[in-house]
Amino acid sequence: HDGALEEAVIRFAHGDDTGAEAILLQALASESAPATEAEGSPAAERDDSRWRALFDLYRATGDAAKFAAARMRYAHRMRRMGPDWVSFEELARSVKAVAASEEAGAVSEATAHADWVSPTHLGREGLVELTRALSKAGSVWTLDWRALNTIGADAAAPLRVLFTHWADSPVQLRFMGSAQLLAVLSEAAPNNDRSTEDVWWQLHLAALRMMHLPDDFELVALNYCITYEVSPPSWQDPRGECASLAAPPASRPSSVWSLLSVGGDSESFPSTDSGFAALAGDLRGESLSSWERLDNDLRHTSAPVISCAALLRMDLAAAGALLSWVRTRDANGERVQFVDAHRLIAALFTLVGITDHATVAVRKN
Repeated sequence: HDGALEEAVIRFAHGDDTGAEAILLQALASESAPATEAEGSPAAERDDSRWRALFDLYRATGDAAKFAAARMRYAHRMRRMGPDWVSFEELARSVKAVAASEEAGAVSEATAHADWVSPTHLGREGLVELTRALSKAGSVWTLDWRALNTIGADAAAPLRVLFTHWADSPVQLRFMGSAQLLAVLSEAAPNNDRSTEDVWWQLHLAALRMMHLPDDFELVALNYCITYEVSPPSWQDPRGECASLAAPPASRPSSVWSLLSVGGDSESFPSTDSGFAALAGDLRGESLSSWERLDNDLRHTSAPVISCAALLRMDLAAAGALLSWVRTRDANGERVQFVDAHRLIAALFTLVGITDHATVAVRKN
């Protein structure tokens, strides 16, 4: 337990870089002289941990000048060289750019096999295009909902009829972007807002039934009952088949893997045939898309490895969401291994309990 480091971690997670730096500097200023500490003693390890947290703070915020000055003080005080400079920001930008390029290629490949791709705004004309496209498709219909942001009021009722028809018919559906479709429908029917036309609730329920999601259906039906003070609709097993598809991952070895294997320094960095994913940049909020991306990248492995070499920061909400994610994996017998986490990230993982359900390897440098 190191109260100073924990307080610095919390401040850093909240974006208070100045406060985190001040706490670490104050703690380091009160350290005893290294000559009075036996090397490898708890006190010496605590002091070294604080120094390295300070180095990682400067690397995460891109402050090379303060890093260099701290490195000189560290060498003088600890009588050994400090870590080398690495810009976590530059690594994160590179990883995000390469990942976006690879994802675009994967999306293009997946979209090429879709019978219909949803527009950003789905109106009546989009539904006409949908029915026209499916009339030319084979026995299995593949629909891509990933671009959908809004559904027009003129399309809500016809789309509900279409979903109900599919649920009542022996059709075979394959959806890409199922989560995006459900997110749009959920936003269109907010809880406890009776000013919303109930057609949006009916559409949401029809989609859940069509997609074979009885538990979600029952929850939405209950909220519908509470909002409008009416009896909730009952679940009916659909006849149609609806499966969710993920965009194919980029082929291995990917450029992201190559970047992180160089930018990170963990001895346990995975080989190209291992289950591998990465977190990068500054994660805030529940970051649902981040965990969905992890699920997609790791869906073929029972020993997931996640690189944190390009992860700058997480706030407490994101860390809490990640905790739920690793708990689920751990409960299924999949022990997640995080590698190349900088010290502030690793300490945050310990604070919120992630290390109780996953292995966390701190970067060596």
